[in-house]
Amino acid sequence: MATPQGSREAPTRRSAWRPRRLLVAYVLATVVGICAAMAVALMWRASVEGHERQRFQTSAANITGTLSTQLRRDTDFVRAIRALLDMQPNVSSSGLDRWFGLLEDTQIRRPGLGATVTRVVPAADLHAFLARRDADPAFRRFVDGQVEPVPASGRASYCLLAAGSTSVAIKPSFARLLQGDWCDPHSLIGGGGQDGITRHQATQVITDSGQFVDFSLKDGALTSASLVIEGAFYRLGAPTATVAQRRAAVLGSMASSFDIPTLMEPALNGLHGFAVTLYHTNPGLAPEFIGGMGTAGGSHPFTHVATLQINGDWLVKVTGAPLVSGFSANTQALIVFLGATLSLLLLLALVLSLSRQRERAMVMVKEKTRELRHQALHDPLTGLPNRVLLLDRAEQMLARARRRELPVAALYVDVDGFKLVNDTFGHAAGDELLKIVASRLRSITREGDTAARLGGDEFVVLLDGPTLDAGPELVAERLLETLSEPYEMQQALSRPLSLGASIGIAYGLAGTADELLRDADAALYEAKGAGKNRYVLFESEMNETQQDRLTLQMDLSEALAREQLFLVYQPTFDLQSEQVTGVEALLRWRHPTRGIISPEEFIPIAEASGLIVPIGRWVLDEACRQAAAWHARGHHVGMAINVSARQLDTDELIDYVRKALHDTGLDPATLTLEVTETALMLDPKATAARLHSVKALGVRIAIDDFGTGYSSLAYLRQFPVDALKIDRSFISEIASSGQSAALIHTLVQLGKTLDIETLAEGIEDPDQLRTLQREQCDHGQGFLFSRPLDARDVEAFLVAADASMQTQLAR
Repeated sequence: MATPQGSREAPTRRSAWRPRRLLVAYVLATVVGICAAMAVALMWRASVEGHERQRFQTSAANITGTLSTQLRRDTDFVRAIRALLDMQPNVSSSGLDRWFGLLEDTQIRRPGLGATVTRVVPAADLHAFLARRDADPAFRRFVDGQVEPVPASGRASYCLLAAGSTSVAIKPSFARLLQGDWCDPHSLIGGGGQDGITRHQATQVITDSGQFVDFSLKDGALTSASLVIEGAFYRLGAPTATVAQRRAAVLGSMASSFDIPTLMEPALNGLHGFAVTLYHTNPGLAPEFIGGMGTAGGSHPFTHVATLQINGDWLVKVTGAPLVSGFSANTQALIVFLGATLSLLLLLALVLSLSRQRERAMVMVKEKTRELRHQALHDPLTGLPNRVLLLDRAEQMLARARRRELPVAALYVDVDGFKLVNDTFGHAAGDELLKIVASRLRSITREGDTAARLGGDEFVVLLDGPTLDAGPELVAERLLETLSEPYEMQQALSRPLSLGASIGIAYGLAGTADELLRDADAALYEAKGAGKNRYVLFESEMNETQQDRLTLQMDLSEALAREQLFLVYQPTFDLQSEQVTGVEALLRWRHPTRGIISPEEFIPIAEASGLIVPIGRWVLDEACRQAAAWHARGHHVGMAINVSARQLDTDELIDYVRKALHDTGLDPATLTLEVTETALMLDPKATAARLHSVKALGVRIAIDDFGTGYSSLAYLRQFPVDALKIDRSFISEIASSGQSAALIHTLVQLGKTLDIETLAEGIEDPDQLRTLQREQCDHGQGFLFSRPLDARDVEAFLVAADASMQTQLAR
């Protein structure tokens, strides 16, 4: 009996022990679960904080890069002012205002406040200088009429304000601050960041160093703090290697001020929770606080410090943290901990789930970090590196090239005809075209090279030294060949689109990446000017060419007021009777030192700068006046005038034509406005509306250079066209090209079908005339009939033509 009893007691003790073991296991599992939950929560918080820190670093790098771009642009602007003073050291406030006006249509950013010029004036020239300066209305406006005399001090020379230009009004107190003798050792700088330094000492530092000096200006006369960049300018050609030479050659100093909030706002670009402060160190001086903007959120913001080498040392300090949408890192960690604690029964499943979730979160963090970094350094449309990454790689490439003593190359690529595609078929087609171009650039570049997009249709290809075994010209030829292949455009046409490209090449060891790209850009300008669809290798003379172009633009801005522009007239004829039917007004420029300048040289400058608008209005008025004078003397001939694409941009053209007809009394039916086919297609809808309004005045409309553009019959029917001018390139190839002859036949028949007159340009030999007469072309002009004549010779020509007609009638 004892054995059975003992066997029954053993299971009872095991059964009693099992709940205890389960309880212990439950408690242990709970403890382990809580510890695991706490560990996971802490890791989660660290992951989120790391993500936020990475986002901060990316945003801070973007802020620093944007500030670098802004500061380089402002410094380049000041260098442009000093270049102007090197060429025109005696520039007045009026001249400075005109120069500022010429920059409005360029990519150079204008200053927030303006620029001032201080000149060293010998005592003997003091009164003449003051009289000349104070008589300039622009100077008096600049100082708000607060012209103060300079007290005599018995010194040999003075440093006086000579000129100034500003885009905003300044208070009289600031005007007085700018005046006075800057060479007076007892005159203090007002409101500047260099406390305790006299104006004389500051001027001496600038003169002796030969460098630009940057400081902040916080005067009560200004609406906000300004960054002032000041430097000396010297006599052109004088040696300036030593301090003594610079003191002997100095002519004065110039300063330009930039609104600090305007400088810093693009860097923050709406980013919240960030603050940026900017410091600068001038030669021989302590670092100076320039300005700050933004508010760093949180009690423990992140910090990013960077140093920029731009005209001295710049220190950029970014603090703050990106604002977090949703729960904070601590809140997320608490939620994870509570969820794990309340789910003890699913402890293992919860731990596994959290582990997997953490892994996924870390992957997402890494992917998002890579995505943000890629977005900050790449073009969103094409995926190519952007300007920031391009400049960084170019600097690295140049550093390697200097160590290896191997040249590098930059190819600046511009797609010919992109603007026309974008304007004609829409931005979607333009974006598709840019993606195809980017893909073709990738296919050509080799490992170690870089293809980047700067913006618009501008691309750059960097070629590293080891990959230049065949020279950059061979790569440029491959690019031209590849980019000229037909484009299959789903967004634009049902047939392939043919375009070309222009390429500028900079080759060698440039000092900086900016200089390398600048040289390539200058070569690109030469390639486009030479006819596009080609490459040009940079030469040092090209920088002189760009400077000459700017000088020519400045001269052109004064040519109209100085009566240097004039018109010549080329007669047009009825090709069947060979009688004069009208004339075409052609613009010419008689430069005071260069003589007669070809329209092919100055018309593109006028178009790019916007000067073509006032010049075009003058041409319209002068041609209508001359035509009315001929009509009054019995010569009833038509007058044709060219209208540029810029003039077609606004409705002012309609008012100008109406006023010219009213003022001269010219019969509208005798006036023809000639518009190029390309200009018509820039904005067909708006252009058609304006031409219909002009047509309502009774004026005739002709399409110039017809057959060389991209228009179609569908577009042609939208415009109120009276005549088609067949381009001279087709006329010159009548005898040698069967295609040209066939095209002329087609264009003439098109005109007859649409009841539109046809006029052939550039007729130079009898065979061309006979061919056009057989094709029954209506009108023509060219050297076979007459060269362009001045107004007096045209009248004599018309008198002779009338006499010949009377003789023929008498017979």
